[in-house]
Amino acid sequence: MAILLLLSLYAYSQDSQTSNLNLQLGGANPQISNLNKEVLHSSMIGVGSSNILDTYLSSYNYTGTDIRIQRETMRMTNLWGGRVSNQSLIDLNGDINKNHARNIDEYAGGIRYSQGWFYNFFNGNTVNPVERSASRFNVAAGLAASGYLGVVYIDRSGNNPAQAKADLMIDVSALATYDMVIAKHHYLWRYQVTFPLIGMAFSPNYGQSYYEAFVAKHYDHNVVFAYPGNMPSMRHKLTLDVPIKRYTLRVGYVAQFNQSMFNHLKYHSYSHDFMIGFNKYLYRR
Repeated sequence: MAILLLLSLYAYSQDSQTSNLNLQLGGANPQISNLNKEVLHSSMIGVGSSNILDTYLSSYNYTGTDIRIQRETMRMTNLWGGRVSNQSLIDLNGDINKNHARNIDEYAGGIRYSQGWFYNFFNGNTVNPVERSASRFNVAAGLAASGYLGVVYIDRSGNNPAQAKADLMIDVSALATYDMVIAKHHYLWRYQVTFPLIGMAFSPNYGQSYYEAFVAKHYDHNVVFAYPGNMPSMRHKLTLDVPIKRYTLRVGYVAQFNQSMFNHLKYHSYSHDFMIGFNKYLYRR
């Protein structure tokens, strides 16, 4: 994990050499007017708690440790007079859990990729609100297209020891930022909340094995319509950006509450992670 973070820092340094101008948190340049050229790169790694229930595999909760890596890119666009920002987010996590008796292991994990577009309501932007913003407080909201692929595996004998997870969703998301100034240094708070809205998800039916679904090809409502009624989920992210010379240290908290009830099978995955990483603000040519 640490190697990945170091590689991200190396990539940032390469970007800074080829960029026309570096935008650093707290280093505003009021002469720059092309807001659509601003780009934020952020890499974070974190660890926290995990709680998973998957009634296809077991009727019991499994709890343990969650490890998470996030890579985010945000940039301004020319849409709606330059008020729309684009967010690209890769979220990778892995869980190591045990049952209540602590005698059965569970392994889970997956990757989610999303592309979102946010309308910025204030006279500024949520990519780097410290730059040329008329207000210390900024708000943006919009839609994102996301896809998830993962697996849950329980280390025990049985016909169905693993469960695949996959969905394609349209999410609604909102961002709020606040520029806090202490001793002439800018500390940026940012909060984002995301709700899956509509889409499709994969699920075996109750009592259906993966052999029946994929080898015997006995389709049984395995692609389901997902919406808040059967997939009430949310993802939260709160971060604080601290300027340190050329880079910006980002610390934060990520909470994810993923739930579903498909084909009479109940699933939830709750995680709480404390994150740390680095940001880099760039000005594209």
